[in-house]
Amino acid sequence: MSVWNGNPRFLVKPLPGRPGFLSHTFQASRKGDPRNYILKVGARDPRAQEFSQKIHAFQREAMAYEFLQPLSHSVVPRCFASAFTPDGSDGLLLLEEITKARTGDQVAGLTFRDLSIAVQSIGIVHARLWKRPRRAAGKSLPLHQYNLAHEAKSHWRCFFKEFRAWLSTADKIRARKIPGIVSFALCLVKKRPITLVHGDLRADNLLFAKGRVFILDWQIAAWGVGAFDLARLIGGSTRRPLGLPEQRKLVQLWHQTLKQGGVQKYTWAEAWQDYRLGVALTLSIPITNGPTLVQLSPRGKKIAHLMIRRFFRNGREFGLL
Repeated sequence: MSVWNGNPRFLVKPLPGRPGFLSHTFQASRKGDPRNYILKVGARDPRAQEFSQKIHAFQREAMAYEFLQPLSHSVVPRCFASAFTPDGSDGLLLLEEITKARTGDQVAGLTFRDLSIAVQSIGIVHARLWKRPRRAAGKSLPLHQYNLAHEAKSHWRCFFKEFRAWLSTADKIRARKIPGIVSFALCLVKKRPITLVHGDLRADNLLFAKGRVFILDWQIAAWGVGAFDLARLIGGSTRRPLGLPEQRKLVQLWHQTLKQGGVQKYTWAEAWQDYRLGVALTLSIPITNGPTLVQLSPRGKKIAHLMIRRFFRNGREFGLL
């Protein structure tokens, strides 16, 4: 690629901001090249390396950017080059740096306007790759596990031990229903149309620039129900609680974006049904991810507690808990 023409040596420096779990990012520049880049490489933390190997993180992200190439500099950064180890656990990505942009903040949360723009960006992605044939999907990216939702039951004891003090008496009772709710939702989503799912769509993985949202960190990208991304984003990243009418507006905006992108024979009623399934699946995220997050950093601990509060609250809003 032209990015490698001439002197291939890059000057790199740490990227300011919050460090990632599965990777480290650097600003990269080259003498005589006016462009700035982001260099993404594997993390050194043994826990991160183990998890990255388990999910083939770099392989999945590199493949996701191949599928997303037509949307480069629209809703995702350009990916100029990528490489990964045979097991997919480590590698590098050379990405376009999006300048004059602000990163979303998971702790502070997103405004309704921010969510509206983000919903349109992920809708463009979903529309582009809607109903990808399963035989093609199986050759590249896996079918999505919705943040290990199928492991909710086995993680329950660890979750309850870690967070028991943070749960209200009512939530302690309600939360025991979650493994059953999630198991039922997993059965239903198998029959729904699939697309490319980000899987970890939240404020920290979004860049806001000039009325657009760029979506980053596709390390757990897979084929699945697109509405899960919405439920992950809206339920986990909203700055304030959103009632059903406001959530309907966001899902309608996503559905309209799908129609504009060429998706046919997918009704509003189906979109809302799939979103409700997505909300049910997000109830497993605090259970499967929370105990690990609290061990990573003080910020990870804050996010774990916020996930419990936000996802459980949204589950109650939908009458699931």
